[in-house]
Amino acid sequence: MSGTEFEGEGVIDPSFWRGLTQPRLSRRQALGAAGGGLLGAMMLGTEAGAASLPNAGVGTASWWKKQKLNKKLNFANWPLYIDTLNGKHPSLVHFTQTTGIKVNYYEVIQDNSSFYQKIRPSLAAGQYIGYDIIVMTNNNPQLHYLMELGWLIPLNRTAMPNFNKYAGPLIKSPSWDPGNKYTMAWQSGWTAIGYNSKKIPNPGNSIDVLFNKKYAGRVGMLSDAFELGHAGLLAIGVEPVKSTESDWVKAAAKLKKQKSDGIVAGYYDQSYIQHLKNGDIWVSQCYSGDIFQADLTTKYSSLKLLLPHEGAMLWTDNMCMPLYAQNPKDAMTAMDYFYSPITQSVVEYYNDYICPVPSAKQQLLHPTGWNIAALKALKPEIGLPYSVTANAQTVFPSAAQIAASKSYYQFKTQDEINTWNNLFLPIING
Repeated sequence: MSGTEFEGEGVIDPSFWRGLTQPRLSRRQALGAAGGGLLGAMMLGTEAGAASLPNAGVGTASWWKKQKLNKKLNFANWPLYIDTLNGKHPSLVHFTQTTGIKVNYYEVIQDNSSFYQKIRPSLAAGQYIGYDIIVMTNNNPQLHYLMELGWLIPLNRTAMPNFNKYAGPLIKSPSWDPGNKYTMAWQSGWTAIGYNSKKIPNPGNSIDVLFNKKYAGRVGMLSDAFELGHAGLLAIGVEPVKSTESDWVKAAAKLKKQKSDGIVAGYYDQSYIQHLKNGDIWVSQCYSGDIFQADLTTKYSSLKLLLPHEGAMLWTDNMCMPLYAQNPKDAMTAMDYFYSPITQSVVEYYNDYICPVPSAKQQLLHPTGWNIAALKALKPEIGLPYSVTANAQTVFPSAAQIAASKSYYQFKTQDEINTWNNLFLPIING
């Protein structure tokens, strides 16, 4: 589905869809969805050594020197995740004008698991999947599979000047891809706590608010086992990325008690935001973009975001190049282009997620280039001053928020995934 076709439906205002952060509706699925035995094969491939992987020799300095600009690019992303105006994308229009690279932009990724299942057969067969850039999330196992199976092209370190200069601390050399060998962040967000300030005027600064008996029957938790388990780890004071299976058992016990004490009203998918708006629940695990958009409206301005002192889980959607991409040099050019502060100011004004380029804030407050015309053109649709996005700490985090951001645990074996699911899924489904 192209961007033009998606926008062309025209029934619901795009800003409403962005407020629901619709692309995240199905992104936090059960962790075993990639297929039986795959992770075992992945681990065997790793143990056999890098030389046995299909991308051996790909992405080296000598390999990159042989690549040519083809003046075309196929880019696969999530729906409603780039600046859009009258069916076109101003940032991509400018990219084509300045580089001569024509971009075919496809909004075809609805969730990590189903997209991975679509591209996996082609990659396994050594074939081009039809896209030169894809966007995958770090808190799902599929990105890890792509790395470990050798199905991604290592980035060209000499073609990342914007990234090296402007990338923010949250996404430089992240835990899921040390040294940014394969990925460059597209956008990020938090899984944190949303609350109704009319009902809970003083929530404190702790995740304990989700476990407070005072709010029994008014607390929402997410129905995603991965997110639920990480909330449990934060609640027992454990750094998730360093957690052990014994920590998971303790976290599950904490969450079981929360449930047996009658504190939890329900375990919700994306519908939690509507329950918060309706007043059915007063406080809930949440995705930061939902609360940001709700708080902009008069009707729901009482909904606030809390990043507890124990931490908030940071997820990131990452640009990467699938193996056998036909236009890798064009892809590298585009990926680094999006790390220009001027470009990011336009993308971020539309998206309102955590910006990977902190200095884009100044370009929203004081545009200095081609973004002047683009921002002005977008403003009637967005309906907000540029300064609202620029001054939102959910878009440009403070130092304290950056410090509070936590990385997800990276599973190492299928047994670990099974153990996690066996601990946390019964809490949701029981």
